[in-house]
Amino acid sequence: MYFGSVKFFKHVIVVVTILLIAVPAVFCFILNSKLSKSEDENRRLRDDISEYRLSEHANTYEADEFYSLYKDCLSDKEGFLRLVSSEDLSMYKSAAGLDGTVLTSSYSTKSTTEAVTAAPATSSETESGTVNDDTEPEITTTDVPHAAYESLYPELYAEVPDDIVYDLDMDYVYLTFDDGPSRYTENILYYLDAYDIKATFFVVPDGTDESNARLKKIADKGHTIGIHTATHEYNKIYASVEDYLEDFKTAYDRVYAATGIKCNLFRFPGGSINDYNTEIREDLIAEMTRRGFIYFDWNVDSSDALGATWTEMYNAVLSQTADVNRAVILMHDYNGGYNTVLVLEDIIKALISDKRGYKLAKLTESVKPIQF
Repeated sequence: MYFGSVKFFKHVIVVVTILLIAVPAVFCFILNSKLSKSEDENRRLRDDISEYRLSEHANTYEADEFYSLYKDCLSDKEGFLRLVSSEDLSMYKSAAGLDGTVLTSSYSTKSTTEAVTAAPATSSETESGTVNDDTEPEITTTDVPHAAYESLYPELYAEVPDDIVYDLDMDYVYLTFDDGPSRYTENILYYLDAYDIKATFFVVPDGTDESNARLKKIADKGHTIGIHTATHEYNKIYASVEDYLEDFKTAYDRVYAATGIKCNLFRFPGGSINDYNTEIREDLIAEMTRRGFIYFDWNVDSSDALGATWTEMYNAVLSQTADVNRAVILMHDYNGGYNTVLVLEDIIKALISDKRGYKLAKLTESVKPIQF
């Protein structure tokens, strides 16, 4: 009788063994295929974004990109020279700051009246006898979107030079922490101190003694403090340019009262492009840059505020950092939760031991902004 026999049980054991091996193998194969597909989609998305940025800003020379291009071509300089003219090469070197040229910042604290004053162009007659009228229409302050905002907070201007020499910061990594200070600030500062690293905190000060003490400690340890928001209420902040300025001024004054620092850097809540600022985005960015303030987005997202696990955060930061020439990493002081604190030291150790020789630093006015 086969059923219940020794032979039957041998067959059962063989079948079970095969299942125990085959099922996990199939599962791993399917999971790996999905992960590969997801990675391919992410890569295509990054390529599409890069292509868009190049087409959108065909005449804008990103210093870090050209620096990377020129640096990579040093090993084959003759081949590179055959591809581009000497004029192009000079342009690349100038854009990358390799020839000592001052890279002019787009930030200016000049008044609207100064900005729109220009000598009128005159008409000229061409050889064909037709008139080429290059006369530009007269511009008045009412034609400029930010003219209406000049009377608001006349003292709210950043103290930065009109011309900024950007640092050459290939392979630099900038840790940034949003939404603090919070009960996690002390832990974050502990790990930064342990590895002698300076970082950047885009803060949401509430004006309390506890918040002020934490802000003071961040400043005393030499980290950069930037403005994030006073309320973090998106609907309120982005209701109008006036509402944003009011919120920004509140946060700015609170930081100054706590630390004596007049912040020049800031980060838009939700980034410079988000679903809440669509209607006012262009005017808002124009007004803030007119006042001299420099905003930073990010190109590496830890996803800690989205509830990422330790493993997800660790892998996201390291993989995304490896894909860029220099990294501005988005992490959170408060909304990231305790997972941010738990993973921070391991991320720091991995970055400083990486073969690329990453240098971790804080953001300053001389760091070329990462902006969406």
